[in-house]
Amino acid sequence: MPKLKWDNINVLVVDDNAFIRNLIVSTLRILGLTNVTDMGNARDAIDRLKLSRKDPVSAGIGSIDIIFSDFVMAQVDGLLFLRWIRTSKDAPDRFVPFVMVSGAADQGAVETARDAGLTEFLAKPFSAKSLSDRVLEVIKNPRQFVLAPGYFGPDRRRQDRPALWGAGAGASGHDGKDRRVTKASEIQVVHAFSNVRTLRDDVRAIYFRPANRLRDKLGPNALRGQIDFDPLVVQAAESKVQELVGDYSLWVKRYVDQIQQAYRALSRKEGASHKHLVTINTVAHELRGQGGIFDYPLITAFGKTLYEATSDSSVTITENRLMLLEAHIDAIRLVFTNQIRGSGGEVGAALLRDIETAVKKYSEPRKPKAHG
Repeated sequence: MPKLKWDNINVLVVDDNAFIRNLIVSTLRILGLTNVTDMGNARDAIDRLKLSRKDPVSAGIGSIDIIFSDFVMAQVDGLLFLRWIRTSKDAPDRFVPFVMVSGAADQGAVETARDAGLTEFLAKPFSAKSLSDRVLEVIKNPRQFVLAPGYFGPDRRRQDRPALWGAGAGASGHDGKDRRVTKASEIQVVHAFSNVRTLRDDVRAIYFRPANRLRDKLGPNALRGQIDFDPLVVQAAESKVQELVGDYSLWVKRYVDQIQQAYRALSRKEGASHKHLVTINTVAHELRGQGGIFDYPLITAFGKTLYEATSDSSVTITENRLMLLEAHIDAIRLVFTNQIRGSGGEVGAALLRDIETAVKKYSEPRKPKAHG
């Protein structure tokens, strides 16, 4: 396998969860991407990137080649951070590949991020292999950028084929008509080395096709052979993830303590209930994204249902809601106390059934919104 200069790639990792942030940084460095800057929140990252345009020495960073950012963060979340990157005149590089990392990998979350200018989505729980695959994707298959009314970012269509209407008379489920209304004559293409210096007034969309800077940074061998990570290096990164399980157990104890304290405050009616629910919801979001990384899929499952149960912080705290929270907290604590890995066999199946029963028994239907 040809030697590639992975240390020439500069990566920025932004995540307010120190454990996951360190995990991503460690994995990247084992893969050979040693030039990694990590930050605990997007607000500071934006300030640092602004400064890097004017004074990279004071900022401590030069050009950033790839950004990994968590989706759910306080104050400035990943979506706002992405929108700033793509639209702000202060952003040092609006074309930088942006990888969103999140446990909320449902279709709605992915589509929202895509429509804000996302390059790739890395769902939690992730592995060293899935993380390395995202790095390879942005290098090997760079997409053109599109400037159109209401959008600037990577081409959201990965294949150049008609975007067909979903309903129609045909057997394939559509009427064969392309939804795209922009004609080829209304698109201006700007290449990296073209002599174009002005944009036409009659165009509806502009395609930017920049040079593959990341491939070039990997050195001449990137042009001659396959761009890939050594499988042994990826395996070493996976082993490192497993080594961190002990540290993760300590980290999770803090999580369990957080949700336990919030639960007690709710049951005693201490302070504002919505703040305690937000605390539990935030922790649940982290748990559902982390458990599977360390072979605790039960934690991912419990974190998901706990997240859904606390997604509305304005609800009234009833005895049923408290019972539902307590069932989740007990299940999460039991998994870690007994180190129940994988599916957990009969014990794991019983815990899953208990949570499913609790959700059915204690969940309360949402009241319909009043009209008029």
